[in-house]
Formats: sequence, structure tokens, C-alpha cells
Amino acid sequence: MNTLAPRQKLIALGIATGLLTLGAAAASGSFTSAARIVLGTGAIAGLVAWAIRQKGLALPSRFARTPRLQVVQKIGLSPRTGVALIEVDGRSFLIVHGDGAPRIRRVSSRAAVMAQALKEESS
Repeated sequence: MNTLAPRQKLIALGIATGLLTLGAAAASGSFTSAARIVLGTGAIAGLVAWAIRQKGLALPSRFARTPRLQVVQKIGLSPRTGVALIEVDGRSFLIVHGDGAPRIRRVSSRAAVMAQALKEESS
């Protein structure tokens, strides 16, 4: 399926607006009235599109929004220390936090998959 680029969409919209203006001018007899009709139609269409987006009725976008940071699993080692496995932009990190400064280590994807499977089993 071939989709149009944003630039191509803007060019098509410009051409359509120009044709609409010429058609309205021919029907009404003056370019001023035609421009008012086109601007009014565009304003109403913009308000309708805005209202639909505000109500959440817009069509779903192609790109699903994924969280940039996700806590996969947390385990408390003692009342003051713990370990957390997190994912940031698809990369996994193991964070040990407690009294001192937290220590952060990069984790291989295999370990992250195993931790996710353990989490799903315990749920």
C-alpha cells in the first residue's frame, strides 16, 4: 500500500483549495466571496477535526506509543536495598539500589526475556 508523504498531501490540499476557490468564484461572481466561502469551510472543518480529537474519536495512528521506560521486575533484598530490572528504549538494565549510590548494569536481552517470563508466571 503506497501512502502519500506529508509534502504531497499539502500540495494536493493546496491544489484542491485553489480549485475550490475558482469554482466558488465562478458560482458567486466575485473572488472575495469565494475566498470567504473557502476560509469559512476550512475553519469549520478544522473545528470539527479538533472536536473529534478532543473526544478521542480520532482514528488510531500507525505508530503505537510505547513507554520509553518500563519496570519489568522489582525485588527487595532487605528493607533498605533492592534490585530492579528496567527497560529503557528497548535496552535492559539491572539497578541495585540501597544506602549508597545505585549501581546500574546493562543486561543481555536473554536475561530480560527470562525475567519477563518469570513475572508472567507469578502473575
